[in-house]
Amino acid sequence: MKDICAIYLKENKAIVKKLVSKLESDGISCWVAPRDFNQEDKEIVREVIEKSRILLLVLDNNTTKNKQIVDILEIALDNNLQIIPFVTGKIDTDLYSEYFFYSFSWVDAFEDEFDEAYEVLLEAIDELSEGKTKKSAHLKKSDTKNTVNKNWYIAAISTIVIFVVYFVYNQAFKNKYEDVILGQWQLADYSDNLRRAPQDSLNIINQIQIMKKNALMIFNEDNSFERRGFAPEPQIGQWKIGEKGKYLYLTPFGTQQEDKINIEKLDDNTLMLVVREKIPTVNADSIDVITKLTFSK
Repeated sequence: MKDICAIYLKENKAIVKKLVSKLESDGISCWVAPRDFNQEDKEIVREVIEKSRILLLVLDNNTTKNKQIVDILEIALDNNLQIIPFVTGKIDTDLYSEYFFYSFSWVDAFEDEFDEAYEVLLEAIDELSEGKTKKSAHLKKSDTKNTVNKNWYIAAISTIVIFVVYFVYNQAFKNKYEDVILGQWQLADYSDNLRRAPQDSLNIINQIQIMKKNALMIFNEDNSFERRGFAPEPQIGQWKIGEKGKYLYLTPFGTQQEDKINIEKLDDNTLMLVVREKIPTVNADSIDVITKLTFSK
């Protein structure tokens, strides 16, 4: 077992080499590629992560959009590993970075001098190793002006789940789009444009990972649907597709609700839905929320 597993892209090799050298001189043991393992081998990475206490992600704007890094992050989350992002460059704000980057308190190594950032990193490692709560005053955080209360997030997930298909239907396109959507769809990805407080964000990411493992939609030929994994009990209702495959409509049984959502993509393997809604917040009356749900067969 080692203290740190350092993950990075080659553009950050120089700073990682300097970081690992200083960490090891301070008695903190490290795994680092390519010295100790092949970062491109997913199974070897999984083994190394299982033998580590903390994942140190050295990030810049390119890193947050790199599939290899995302895969490694998911492995770390699956293993309940503590995660410290060490950020070497300004990161663009978009749906993906909101999900990936603003989910953690992070060490600022692009505005602060290296030595100052390194001291903050040591403090973070010490606190995580001892199981303490991070001292947020010493770590950078995302702007929480429009942070959504965790209870509202759970309510939003429940609302989103209702948004998948109802009635209004273009007969000319019925067979084409209904034939494609028939069958079972597994939740493959979730993203939204909400900023969240660091203390809430990791819990939310873990909830999303659980949803991706359990949530699915089943569309039947008789235009009934079944939802599993979003709520304690399976949910059923009646679905329709219409307007040249641009929208899905849903009427859950036992309700008078008729909801409509946009279809961003629908083919034999991918169903991508976009929901736009207003959600109440702690600091404002409401904010406009865009949520993207991607399912795969």
